[in-house]
Amino acid sequence: MSRLKKFSRNLATSYLQLGVNVVYSLVSIPLILHWLPRAEFGMWAVLVQLMGYVSVIDLGMTSAVSRLLVDYKDRRGDGGYGSLVKTAFLVSLTQGLIILAAVTVGAPLLAELMKIPAEHQAVFITLLRVQGLITAFTFSLRPLGLMLDAHQRMDIMNNYNSYNLVAQLGLLALFLNRGLGIYSFLYAGVISAVISPLYLVWHCRRLGVLPQAGEWGRLTRQKFREVFSFGLDVFLFGLGGQLILSSQTIIVSRCLGLDLAAVWAVGTKVFNFCLPLVLRPLYMSMPALAEMIVRQERERLRSRFEGLVVLTGSLGVYLGISYALCNSLFVGLWTHGRITWWAGNDGLLAVWLVIISIQSVHCNLTLVAKQIGGIRYIFFAEGCCFVLLAGFWGSRWGVPGIVSLSILCTTAFSFQYGLRRSLKYFQMGVGAAVSRWLLPGLRLALAYGVLAVMVWLATKQLTPLPRLGVHVVVALVPGLFLFLRLGCRPETVQELSARLPGPANKWLLFIAAAA
Repeated sequence: MSRLKKFSRNLATSYLQLGVNVVYSLVSIPLILHWLPRAEFGMWAVLVQLMGYVSVIDLGMTSAVSRLLVDYKDRRGDGGYGSLVKTAFLVSLTQGLIILAAVTVGAPLLAELMKIPAEHQAVFITLLRVQGLITAFTFSLRPLGLMLDAHQRMDIMNNYNSYNLVAQLGLLALFLNRGLGIYSFLYAGVISAVISPLYLVWHCRRLGVLPQAGEWGRLTRQKFREVFSFGLDVFLFGLGGQLILSSQTIIVSRCLGLDLAAVWAVGTKVFNFCLPLVLRPLYMSMPALAEMIVRQERERLRSRFEGLVVLTGSLGVYLGISYALCNSLFVGLWTHGRITWWAGNDGLLAVWLVIISIQSVHCNLTLVAKQIGGIRYIFFAEGCCFVLLAGFWGSRWGVPGIVSLSILCTTAFSFQYGLRRSLKYFQMGVGAAVSRWLLPGLRLALAYGVLAVMVWLATKQLTPLPRLGVHVVVALVPGLFLFLRLGCRPETVQELSARLPGPANKWLLFIAAAA
């Protein structure tokens, strides 16, 4: 199967997974708010984000193994590939045990640090410990998914995640209806954790990505040092990203209370969908880009990277403006007025989405090329700066202050540094980069931004439901047309059109010809 076909399949199943995730959120949030008090939902949102920080125990090993497997997968006979897989399982199992011990012992302290009210602390501690057990178990099985990633078969995991979300929604509804309350999340999570390894092992054997007899190699200190050395490079990179992207719910909870943590969780639900939607082309491309580097396909790498920068940046602009146009209206209707979300927050989040979309491509190039260098410290400094200042900004200026600080930190640290590293890697000047990488997104931002402001002002007198309908139509018709016409390279549109059915194919070819 060609790289382009694998990429298309990976991307299509990835977007299908996101679509299922949207349906899950649309149905589950009203369901949860119906059965649970808002404070309990806020408590679960805080717990989920805390468990996200468990990934720091990974110390970058997952990303390191995923990238190093690409180096070895073309020469499996020397035992290097099998040795790396063995090392990955040993490291993952050890990390799972550390997670279990840390969460079990540290749960009471975390409840105090998060200022969980006294009447909720016992439940919070129990939830945290059981979720820690689930996370530790799934953590120890990560190498199964990493082997699929290295062979550019992320579609397998994407399909599983889609099936899993559908099943979890059904289980969650069942358990909530049975009166199990907030523990319904845990019961659904346990069932999912048991099924996952069976599914992954079957596909790994079917596709032949597991090492065969004679390919397993031996566990060696040299292999562990290789993983550990690259993993430490990735660690600070990932930790900084975790701090800047995943601290807001915790900070809102500490500064503004559990009620506003619930408001934040609901108000940013669509943003949290848009962010992976923007970054999916990048993450689905990384194994292929790594393979091009390993096989020294320099010109193909340059061309693919340029197309990826343009596509991701323009997608960030399109989804960011569409998000700002629709989200506040949607939140009010979705929650039947129980959650009120200020539209200005959406404008700030849209700006941050655009900056992240551009920054992510350039910063992840250093990971793909195994040339992380100083960016590990840049990301860590950015995350620390945000966390240290966010409490003051949040207490003084609320949610808009926290989002504004996120924009400032990302721009000042990782955005500018990642762009400079890409220019150096491809030996390009600033003028050429602006013209070839950033100009399409800038044109789209100007045209679509002006249209969005005009539509927002023109529909102010409408009631929320018809107003949201008008905004959605604008985003899906003229907004999408502008994205394809101004934000995408003609060759990208042509490649996409070749994989779509007749009418869509003709429409995209028309846009490509006119661009």
